[in-house]
Amino acid sequence: MSVYDVAIIGGGPSGLAAAAYTAGFQLQPVLIAPTFGGKASYDFRLNGQHYPTPIWGLETVRLFETHVRNQMIAHYADEVAKVQRTANREFTIELATGAPVQARTVIIATGAKPQRLYIPGEQEYWGRGVSFSALSHAALFRGRDVVVVGNGERTQVAILKLAHLAHHVYWISTTTHEATMARLRQFENHPKVTPLFGWELQRILGGDCVTAVEIGTDYTTRQLTADGVFVELGLIPNIEFARGLVEFNAETGHIPVNQRCETALPGLFAAGDVTDVYAEQITVAIGEGVKAAISAWEYLVTVPK
Repeated sequence: MSVYDVAIIGGGPSGLAAAAYTAGFQLQPVLIAPTFGGKASYDFRLNGQHYPTPIWGLETVRLFETHVRNQMIAHYADEVAKVQRTANREFTIELATGAPVQARTVIIATGAKPQRLYIPGEQEYWGRGVSFSALSHAALFRGRDVVVVGNGERTQVAILKLAHLAHHVYWISTTTHEATMARLRQFENHPKVTPLFGWELQRILGGDCVTAVEIGTDYTTRQLTADGVFVELGLIPNIEFARGLVEFNAETGHIPVNQRCETALPGLFAAGDVTDVYAEQITVAIGEGVKAAISAWEYLVTVPK
C-alpha cells in the first residue's frame, strides 16, 4: 500500500486550497471528499433580487478546484469513517466504502454544519431568505424585516449586526434563563428590536423567497411579515471520525489549533470552520487551508521518514 505525504479530508475551500498548495510543494497529497466546493456551492437570494448575491471567494475556490483536477491529484470520493495514528507515527484513514488510506500527515478540513430547527419551510427556503450565519448575510438585509432565532452568543452577535441594518428585528427565544435575560437588557429598549420570549418559530412561509413566519406559544399563534430568518443555534463541526485523536473544544466541540493550524497531535492539522478559530467566511477558510499546507510541508521536511 502506498503512503501519501498528506491526506486532506474535505473538499471545501480549505481542503481544495490545501490540496493545491501541497501539490505545489512537490508533496504527494490525496484528497478525500465526496464532493468539491463546500459552502461555496450555495448562493443566496431575497425577494426583489433578480440575481443571487455574489459569494466572496467563489472564483478562487473554483480556480483551486480546476487546479486540483488538472494536476490529477489523487482523489477518493468517499466519506471518512475513522482516522487513527499508527505505531510508526503515520495515519490510517478508514473510508466508509473503500480500502484504508495511509498518510504521513493529515489535514482535516471538513467544515461544520448548522444546528437546525427542522420545521416546515426551513430546508425549502435555505438560501432564499433562510440563513444560518448573520456574519455572512446580515449586510443583505438593509431596510428589511428579519427574524432571529436563538439564545446564545451567535444570536447576540446577529442581533447587534442586524439592528443597525434591518428595518426591524424580531428575536425569538423559548428560554428565559438568567444568562439570556442579561443579554436581552441591551436590546429591550432598542427601537428596532422586538424580543419575543416564550414563542417558538413553527413555520417559514413564502413564494420564491421568504415572506413571513408563523410563531406560536402553548395558547396561540400569529404571523410576522419578514424577508429573512436567521437560525443562530450554533455550528456542529464534522469531526466524529477524529474522536480520540485529539481533545475537542469543551464548549463548542471544534478542533483546537494554534496560529499555524497545528493540533496537539504532531502531524495532524486542521483548517476552516472545523477548528475553534472559524470565521464562517470562504476567504478565511482558503487562507487557513494554505497555512495548514505550509505547516504540513514544514513538518514533513523536518521529520525523517
